[in-house]
Amino acid sequence: MDQTAKLSDRLASIVEGGFFRPLARPSAPIYMDCADRLTQSADEGGQLSHNDTLVLIREVLALHPRAQLGEDEGGHLADLRQRAGQIFNKLLEAGWLQERTVSLDERWVLLTPRVRPLIRLLREIAEDSVAELKDFAATLRSICQTLLLDGALDPARLTPEEYRQTIKDLIDRVERAGDQMHAVETLILQHEDRQRNSVNAGETLNRLLVEFHAGEHMVCYDALQEGGLIPRLQQARSVVQDALANPFAKQRFADGLAKNRGLDLTDAYIEAERLLRKLENGLASIPIKQRLIDGRMADFSRLSAQRYRYQTEMRGRRPEQVKTYLKNADAMHAGQSFADLRREPGMTLLCPDVTIFFGQDSLAPVRRARPRVDLSVVDPPSAGDVSQAQDMIRHLNLSVITPQRAVRFIEKHLPKQGTTISSAELQLHTEDDLFDLLAVLAFERANGSTPQRPLRWEVTPARNENGVEPAKIPLDTLAGRQVERFTLERTA
Repeated sequence: MDQTAKLSDRLASIVEGGFFRPLARPSAPIYMDCADRLTQSADEGGQLSHNDTLVLIREVLALHPRAQLGEDEGGHLADLRQRAGQIFNKLLEAGWLQERTVSLDERWVLLTPRVRPLIRLLREIAEDSVAELKDFAATLRSICQTLLLDGALDPARLTPEEYRQTIKDLIDRVERAGDQMHAVETLILQHEDRQRNSVNAGETLNRLLVEFHAGEHMVCYDALQEGGLIPRLQQARSVVQDALANPFAKQRFADGLAKNRGLDLTDAYIEAERLLRKLENGLASIPIKQRLIDGRMADFSRLSAQRYRYQTEMRGRRPEQVKTYLKNADAMHAGQSFADLRREPGMTLLCPDVTIFFGQDSLAPVRRARPRVDLSVVDPPSAGDVSQAQDMIRHLNLSVITPQRAVRFIEKHLPKQGTTISSAELQLHTEDDLFDLLAVLAFERANGSTPQRPLRWEVTPARNENGVEPAKIPLDTLAGRQVERFTLERTA
């Protein structure tokens, strides 16, 4: 077969025969299910009796009661048996089924060889079983075991036919691994579609934290990490690269292709080099596809975070309740006016009459400034009142907790960067000292006296180590108060 020929040219005879016509009809699900059921029900020889075939087709038609059947498919017939016969004839016409008559009383039906790969492809596309995807690790492990054997692609140890069969089997397994990785990507995209249609924040979190991270989407990642498959894949790729650079290996492979496909030596050598390069590229693409899957998972996490934020912060529950109420009211009272609603029982409207403003009346009203308030004091304060107010303000300023008090405390007790001090070492006696310490605890990060030299410190409480057992947390006495022990460290 000429591998350089266009795919459409190789499929021309099949397409002209109407092989894909059942898939283009509105009733395509019936044909797919019929072929699938026939494949599962066939005997060891891959055949089924004529009567059993018609029974299966009738069962499939019963599972699709609303299918749109054409006139040539028995859509105008009421009898299920007659419609099954029409579908059977269409399967014969498209080349999906083939009749084999042994005698007048013994008739068999076979699935044609061309339809079997089609059904297998449709099954792989619809595959979403996690157990099937877990075979990915076994597939990769078998590839590495085959290529890392001594003399796996040595032309001196393998005959031309063995060499051809080995490369063909490796290419099939690498393609199978790639298909399994694409299936994982498809599952992630399905989760994204369902996440976009989540109703509330609870459902969004459940899909992110429970459904998505239940483990099935980490199959490829776990398989690559398991048993050091990533470096082993690189070693297997280097074996294929050595064979690709070895003219004797390519010649041995070409001899097997020439005998198997009937090619001349030149074309066989070119085809051998192409297949080896295809195998090498397939092994190189597995880690790349894994990084793409990681990107898909990151996209899903970002989508979930955005969806959750929208549902909790931007949308909320109250707007949803108002929206639902208005929607139901609109459905119940469609076509009615406010005057009609006023006569409905239990509909006491606050605005039964609606006025539409136009012209200058529809413009925004002019803002009216508030009237000025007279703040002048009628009776001037006495000297005693002024002195009392000043003392109260001075007392409040002395008791206020500010970042400046914290900075002075740190510069006094921790003069250099990296120095530490424990609360057991501090000597605090006055109330001002206690306010300084409270400022340090409140403003753990604050600027120093100059912007060019910012001052930073870190508070490490003893509760971090003994939080589970509060009785073991040591206590210190500072300015007549007991506090849990902590450590101050100047970081900048």
